[in-house]
Parts: sequence; structure tokens; C-alpha cells
Amino acid sequence: MKLIIRDDDTNYFTQPQDIQTAYSEIPTFPVSFAVVPMVVDVIGGCPETKGNETPRWVGDNEELSSYLRERVHNNNCDILLHGIYHQYKFPKGIKTPEMAWREKETEDLVDVIGQYKRKMEQLFDIIINCFVAPSNRILKRGIQAVYLNGMNYSGIIPISFDRDITLRSIKNYLYRWTLRARTGLPYPGLLDYGTHFELNACNQTSFDYLRKMFHYCEKIDAPMAINVHYWHIRDNKEHYKGFFDFIKYAIDKGAEPAMMREVFTANKE
Repeated sequence: MKLIIRDDDTNYFTQPQDIQTAYSEIPTFPVSFAVVPMVVDVIGGCPETKGNETPRWVGDNEELSSYLRERVHNNNCDILLHGIYHQYKFPKGIKTPEMAWREKETEDLVDVIGQYKRKMEQLFDIIINCFVAPSNRILKRGIQAVYLNGMNYSGIIPISFDRDITLRSIKNYLYRWTLRARTGLPYPGLLDYGTHFELNACNQTSFDYLRKMFHYCEKIDAPMAINVHYWHIRDNKEHYKGFFDFIKYAIDKGAEPAMMREVFTANKE
């Protein structure tokens, strides 16, 4: 069974030491980093971005770029596209994540996402095949822009039906929510939409929850992805004891450390 760590929010302000500190207990585990190309103030997120109003290109942090390129070269990390600015807006006082407010803009989302996908591919010398929406929220135009740029999506269809209406999407929706009602778990396996695949990453880090998810994934022969944030691990190590204990437990039980791209590529073939 493939075990994936999806780490969100790597950006211009991230330092290699931040990542090394976060993963000091499992330094060789390959991590799938969801990287923000042009970060602004990630409200309620990465503390180093607080108050930053000028978009900062991740490539201008040469130390971080070199570090991630080396890990890519050594097959020790994946690079995912994590929005564009990771910017929140507040229409009518409601905190709204990037891929929700961009849905109502007049810009060509296919072009914008494609532009930064190509820039990131050139910077990190890797083909990016996965998109992660800030706050895990994306709507129909956003999903279309993702798959029209040849990417898959790490996330899961919510109770509101924000996908193209097709037989496959309806089947995925019913299957996902039936499973949730029966087991209390978000469906952990791949969902095939015809245009792209989607793979959820659970955001619970308690040992008992992750162990339950792990054995369910074993039962249905599904990969398991976990969503964390390096900056939160770095600053709250004790909170993540269950997470690190679980990673070691899963590996002892035969789980294979993997990257997000490996799951999508294997199923495409």
C-alpha cells in the first residue's frame, strides 16, 4: 500500500531548515510539497507570510529552490501546484479562499494556472501533474482549468456538487458520501472523472484515526495520503506525535513511502 505525505504551503518565505526540522524524525521519507508560486499573506496559515502584501515568487528564494531541485533529482520529493497567490479575500466579510474567489473573476483560469505550472516546472525541473487548492476548496471553473492543463487534483468532492455533471462525477459523488455515512471516513482511493483523477489527503493526525484509515485502505487496496503543513509541525512538534508514530507503524506494517505523482502515473498507464 502506498503511503503519501502531502505537505502544503511551501513558499518564498520557507527555508530548507524549516522542512528539515519538521521532518527530522523521518528524514528520508519522500514528501509531496504543494508549493505556492506567488505567495501573499496566508491568513491563518504560514506565519512567515503575515502582513506580506506583495506577491513573492518562490524562485526568488534561491536556497529553497536549490534544496527542492536536489530533492527532486534524488527522487525524494514531488512538487504540486498550490494555487497561485494562496490569497484570501473577504466579500461581505466572509473569508474566501483563492480558488473560490477566482471562480467569479473574468480572468482566463486555464491560462493563469497553465502559466504558473510551466514556470514551476522550469524552476524545479519536474513535470507537475497535481494541483492542490488553498483550503482544499475549488469550484467548477477551477477544476476545468486543472485538467485542461494536464493535472490531477488532490482533494475530494464536497457536499456541494462542484464538478462537471457527468455519469462518472455523479457516481463518484454518491460513492464518496455513501462511504462517509457508513464508515465516517472520506474516501481515500482514486476517483476517476475521465478528464482527471482525484485523490484525497486526510487532515487528521491522531494515531488512532490514521490507523483506522490505514487498515481500511489495506482492505480496499487504496493508497493513503495525509495532509500536513511543515510550518505547523515545526512549531507544534508534540501535537504531531501521533502522526510520526503512525508513519513508523505503517512502514513496519509494509506500507510503501510514495509520492503523489506515482499514484496518478501508475493509474494513467
